[in-house]
Amino acid sequence: MKKSILKMTAGIMAGVMVFGTALSVSAAGVTIDEAKKTALTAAGVAEEQIIFKQAFEDTDDGRQIFEVDFFVPGEVKYEFDIDAASGAIVERDMDLWEAEDDFEYAALIQAAAASSVEPAAPNTVPGEITELQAKTVALKDAGFVEGDVVVSKCIRDFDDGVEKFEVEFRLSDGTEYSYDISAKDGRILEREIDRECEFDLDWD
Repeated sequence: MKKSILKMTAGIMAGVMVFGTALSVSAAGVTIDEAKKTALTAAGVAEEQIIFKQAFEDTDDGRQIFEVDFFVPGEVKYEFDIDAASGAIVERDMDLWEAEDDFEYAALIQAAAASSVEPAAPNTVPGEITELQAKTVALKDAGFVEGDVVVSKCIRDFDDGVEKFEVEFRLSDGTEYSYDISAKDGRILEREIDRECEFDLDWD
């Protein structure tokens, strides 16, 4: 699902919808706007927080999908494949912002300027990560996105002089995940999984 800046730029030149709100309807009646909303809901972010990199209809192994890629500038990148027939999520991925993503962001700024769309400015503090990045580290390690879980805690704290984020979330089956994430570089300092188990022991 990885895309290069060149591919993204080529997509723009070819008429791929970037930042656009034009309605595209698949043969089954699922619109690209509906696919975008599905991806945003699963990621647990609002449209005001993100910039759409690209959203278009494609074919994957004979299946019609909408590919929806977007990011929170300076923080997290999201990529979703949405089934064009059912609107279900086929594949998802999220990654922390990296230095090379600044180039892609610059290209998107240019595209946004050409479309008279004002992109949000990156929100980064040199040498530190944000609360959203800390959640993303924990969720990706556990194999989820925010729409899959209930985040009960994400706070900045100190432990023996180490600044960290304490991130806790749970699944619908009651499984609880707890993470300590370094506020300096995003490393996982500690993780704990608490699964609710019921045992029916019959000693007779």
